[in-house]
Amino acid sequence: MASSRSAWRTRSVGALAVVLAAAFVALAGLGGSLYWNRVEQRGEQQARAELGPLAAQQIPKVFGYDYQTVERTLNEIYPMLTPSYRQEFRDRADRDIIPQARERQLVSQAHVVGVGVLDAQRTSASVMVYLNRTVTDKSKEPVYDGSRLRVDYQKVDGDWLIQYITPI
Repeated sequence: MASSRSAWRTRSVGALAVVLAAAFVALAGLGGSLYWNRVEQRGEQQARAELGPLAAQQIPKVFGYDYQTVERTLNEIYPMLTPSYRQEFRDRADRDIIPQARERQLVSQAHVVGVGVLDAQRTSASVMVYLNRTVTDKSKEPVYDGSRLRVDYQKVDGDWLIQYITPI
């Protein structure tokens, strides 16, 4: 009788230990999930707060240049771009932007008139930028252009870099 009672206690204690361990794992998983959701939510809020003003500051630099200083201007822009987009942008600048700017003596002035965050996560986001641009060539006749741009950002080593710019 005593041995069956002892065996029952041993099984009961073992079962209780398994139930407590499972409860601990479940609670730890729930706590981890709640923590990670909060990290993601804070990251999204931070991205929304930072990227509107950042895009308003950066995009006029990307689209504004003077034919006499276009290379220097573009060299100042490259650090704002992700490495993959930087190479694509540099190739386009060398092939199209710089030669046309020099040949036609272009001066491009860009002004952001509106910004809105379309989508934001902790490490990536998309911003809509409304841009007005005035381009003057050697004829000195200004051409006005308004455009909407989708600017995709990626967080790289703690800095928001432009991943891609798409005209809409």
